Amino acid sequence: MLNFKVKQFVKIIMQNIVFPFFYRIGKIAPVDDRLVIFADSHHDDVPYSMEDLYQWFETTDYKVLKLTKDCDGGNYAGGLKFMLRFMLCYAKARYVFLCDNFLPAASCNKREETTVVQMWHAGGMLKKYAYDTPRDIPAYYKGNVFKNYSLILTSAEACNRAYVSGMRASPDIVKALGLSRTDRFYQQRYKQLCEDEFYAMYPEARGKKIALWAPTFRGNASQPEIIDCSFIGHLRKQLGNEWFLVVNLHPHMQKHLKGEHCPIPTERLLPVTDVLISDYSSVIYDYLLLMRPIVLYVPDLDYFEKNDQFYIDYNEMPGIIVKEESKLCDAIVHAEEVFDRDKMQQFKEKYMNACDGHALERLVDYLQLS
Repeated sequence: MLNFKVKQFVKIIMQNIVFPFFYRIGKIAPVDDRLVIFADSHHDDVPYSMEDLYQWFETTDYKVLKLTKDCDGGNYAGGLKFMLRFMLCYAKARYVFLCDNFLPAASCNKREETTVVQMWHAGGMLKKYAYDTPRDIPAYYKGNVFKNYSLILTSAEACNRAYVSGMRASPDIVKALGLSRTDRFYQQRYKQLCEDEFYAMYPEARGKKIALWAPTFRGNASQPEIIDCSFIGHLRKQLGNEWFLVVNLHPHMQKHLKGEHCPIPTERLLPVTDVLISDYSSVIYDYLLLMRPIVLYVPDLDYFEKNDQFYIDYNEMPGIIVKEESKLCDAIVHAEEVFDRDKMQQFKEKYMNACDGHALERLVDYLQLS
């Protein structure tokens, strides 16, 4: 594993020398007005955040190119080959869609005819990221890793400032059009499919209340810090037979903590969950759309607050804040009784109001694709 500083210098060289060279080669050919690229370097298939738009394009006469590869596993030669291919295709594309950091897209002087849309994978705003924290992008990094965006999608106007600041983006390109992946939470058929999948895997959970622990990672994405999961077994015993506890770890943590992680993706667990237990994860904002109780288990909250890690006051969050493990079980069991629906509704309206079930339709109209 390359250490963080070495990775940054490798990225500087790739962004400023190697990738631009291959883009210039690709520019020999003209832009193809019907070429659409979906690109991602964290998954081998189109990520959930772009899946609905990808499926929409598949019904049209656009030429849809899927350039996705999980480059987090250490296959550096394969990852480089994938990214160089992207640069050659990028030079000819009319539209490029992303949903996460993707350095190649920022590594050239993009043609004006090409539209790059960042469909960021997280809703709301909470933990500082990108240029707002040195743990993500250090001060010595040369280059703008978010260069060339034409449009950045957010879940509400109240969140726009975090994208302007964190991505060093012009306010003019940050738009609260909503996140198309959240449209599914308004579809009864999707909710039923989630239930069917869950109970097929966990038939013993039928008739019980479902608690989902879905924490995020600490540190930076390339070198995540592992959080303590040792309390899970004890918590299960405390909750007793009335509850079924599911653990769903952030992708950056799954490789380090084996055994406990539920293989069903988080977005398909939320519709079957009665109480969400999380911390600083954006999954909290998705769960707002279901208007159900949240427990915020944050034993390290004092550290985060002391070190100015948030965009908002954490006490604004619509959930039961728990710092001590000894109080966690009681908070889960009584979460429904103390659930402040009005506070959650107001928070949802402020930070997720563009996620109303029509985000895909709005994006298609905004880009004048149909």
